[in-house]
Amino acid sequence: MARARVRRLGRAAFERPTLRVARELLGKFIVRAHGRRRRVGMITEVEAYKGPHDRACHAWGGRRTPKLEPLYAAGGTTYVRLVYGLHWLLNFSTAGVDRPEAVLVRGILADPEGERRAIFGPGRVSSWLQVDARLDGADTIDSPALWLEDRGVRVAARHVARGPRVGIDYAGPYWAARPWRFWIAPGHEPRA
Repeated sequence: MARARVRRLGRAAFERPTLRVARELLGKFIVRAHGRRRRVGMITEVEAYKGPHDRACHAWGGRRTPKLEPLYAAGGTTYVRLVYGLHWLLNFSTAGVDRPEAVLVRGILADPEGERRAIFGPGRVSSWLQVDARLDGADTIDSPALWLEDRGVRVAARHVARGPRVGIDYAGPYWAARPWRFWIAPGHEPRA
């Protein structure tokens, strides 16, 4: 069987409707180059945040501060934020310039030295990838430190689960119930 061609994701992969981007990021690979080392993980779980009208989004109500500027940048820009003073969370802006929408990476399937390992939780993902504030605002389209790749992995629709986002009760019951979290159903993780 021929090996699929590896392709770095371009701007068009991100500047589309956010829920579509979130779903289609499942099975894509995050590559983190740090010094001479590379860490790679296949995305297995994400959450979507849909801008000023989404009470769970940091840009809710049109909020715009210097810290939020990566959300307003071109699709594929990283928005890295610290929660509880402990965990860095990795998001990718979507939808296009001045449309502050994003996809949060919640889970990956890491493959260190050929041994697959599931990493769940956005803080753990960022820790394993060595993502912190230094990558906030990085453009994954041409960054030498962090980018996404399509390696030909396809996740069948029947293997994708969706449900409410996690930890956003503060946004109210309507927004907390939006089924904007997508994940690959356990046991159906494809091989690269």
